[in-house]
Amino acid sequence: MGKQPHHIKSIAGMIGVSTIILFIASSLRHGLFQSTALDLAVFDQWIYLVSQGLPPFSSFFGFHVLGDHAAFILYAIALLYKIHPDVHWLFAIQAIALALGVLPIYALSLQAGLSVAYAQATCLCYLLYPALFNINFFTDFRPEAIAVPALLWAMWSGIAGRTWQLILAVILVLSCKEILSLTIVALGIWLWLVPRRRWYGLGCIFVGVVWYLFTIDYLVPLLRGGQAGGVVFFKSLGNTPTEILWNVITNPGLILGKFFSTDTLFYYLLLVLPVILGLHWRKAINILPSVPMLLLNILSDYWAQRDLIHHYSLMIFPLIMVWLIYSIRQYQQEKKRNWLQPRILIIWSIIAFLVLAKYEFFITRYLTSVPNLSSLYTAVSLVKTSESVLTTTKIAPHLSQRQTIKLIDNEQSASFADANIAFKYILIDLLNLETKSNFYPRVIQELQNNPAFRLAYHQNQVYLFIKQ
Repeated sequence: MGKQPHHIKSIAGMIGVSTIILFIASSLRHGLFQSTALDLAVFDQWIYLVSQGLPPFSSFFGFHVLGDHAAFILYAIALLYKIHPDVHWLFAIQAIALALGVLPIYALSLQAGLSVAYAQATCLCYLLYPALFNINFFTDFRPEAIAVPALLWAMWSGIAGRTWQLILAVILVLSCKEILSLTIVALGIWLWLVPRRRWYGLGCIFVGVVWYLFTIDYLVPLLRGGQAGGVVFFKSLGNTPTEILWNVITNPGLILGKFFSTDTLFYYLLLVLPVILGLHWRKAINILPSVPMLLLNILSDYWAQRDLIHHYSLMIFPLIMVWLIYSIRQYQQEKKRNWLQPRILIIWSIIAFLVLAKYEFFITRYLTSVPNLSSLYTAVSLVKTSESVLTTTKIAPHLSQRQTIKLIDNEQSASFADANIAFKYILIDLLNLETKSNFYPRVIQELQNNPAFRLAYHQNQVYLFIKQ
C-alpha cells in the first residue's frame, strides 16, 4: 500500500492502542458474564468442534457451521483453537481486524492526494466512529469484522492496479459471510464507474454473482434443512431470497415507505453524523459498495438493523470513511471549507464518540452480575467434564466448548427435570436472567425434588445441578 517511513510509527501506534482498547472492552463484557449465547457461544462451539475434528453442528441451532452464513474463515480461526481453545482468540481477532482498518484508510487517503496530516486525521475519525467501538463489544464476535479491512484493502488495490492484492482481498471478504457477495458485486460496479477499472469491476461482479448463487441459493439451504439464512427479518417482503428480491423489483410501492420512515431517516442521520462536517454530496458515490447492506438494513422488519450498536452496520461505516476521504479532496480542489482542518475533524469525531458510543453500558448494564460474579466462576469451574450442559444465555458462552450445550426453554410445558434428564449439568443464575418470571424458581424446586439430580453448588442465586 506504500509506506511513509516518517509516519509509520503513528499509524502503528493507532493500531496498537485501539486493538488493546477493543480487546479489553470485549473481554470485560465477557468477564462480567454479559456476553450472550446466540452470538458468542454459537461461534465458540462451532470453532471448537472444527478444531477438535468433531462434526461442527451447533447444538443451539442444529445445523452445520457453514449452514449459518457460509463463513469459511471460521476454519482458519480454528487453527488458533488447536493451539489452545479459548474464546479470547475471537476477541483478539476482531479487535485486530477492526483496528487494522486504519492501514487501508491511511493508504486510501494518501492515494486520493491528501496530506499526511489529513490522512492521520481520517484514521482517527475511523477509530472514533461510534459503531466501531459499539459493535466490537456489543455483538461479542462477528466474522465479518475481518472483512472490514479486507474491503478497504480491495478498494485501494483496485485503484492502484494491484491485481493479486485485489484477488486476495476479495477472497477474504467472501470467506466471512455469504451475503457479502452482494458487497463484492457493488464493489465491482464502483470499480467500473469511479476509478474506471473496467476489468477489475467485471471480475468482481462475476465472482460476487457466482458466490451468491453457490452459497445463498445452494450451500446454506443445503446445510440448514432447506431454509435460507436471514429471511426471518424480511417476512413482510417474502419467504425466500428470490421472492424477496422479486418483490423489491416488481413492487416498489411495498418498500418506498421504508426508505422514508422515521426510524430510517434517523438511521441515515446516525450514519453520517460522526463525520458530517467533512462530507461532500458529490462524492457520495463512494459509499456504493455499502449499498447492498444499507438496503437490507432499511428493508428489514428488525429495528436493530438500523442503529450504531448491532453488527448490521459493520460493512457500511467504513465506506462512509471513504466518502469522507474523497470529500475532503473535493473541498480542497474547490478551495472551499478552508476551516475544515484536521483538528476540526478530530474534535468533531471526539464529540460524536462521546455522544453516540455506548461505553456507559459497562456501568449502567453490565455491573448487574457483580454481586454473584464469584459464585458464577465457581459454578462454571465445577463443570469438570465436556459432557452436556443446560444453562441460561449469559452462562452459555463460558461453557460452549463441548458438543452439547443448550439453553433452558422457559416455554416448556412438561416436567422440566424429566424432560431434561439427558443433560449431565444444569446451571442456572437467577440474578441475571433476561426475563424475570416464576418459571425458573419452579425449575429449581423441581430439580431439588428429583432424585435423578443432586445440587452440587448453590450460592448467591447460582445453582448447579449434576445428574446422579
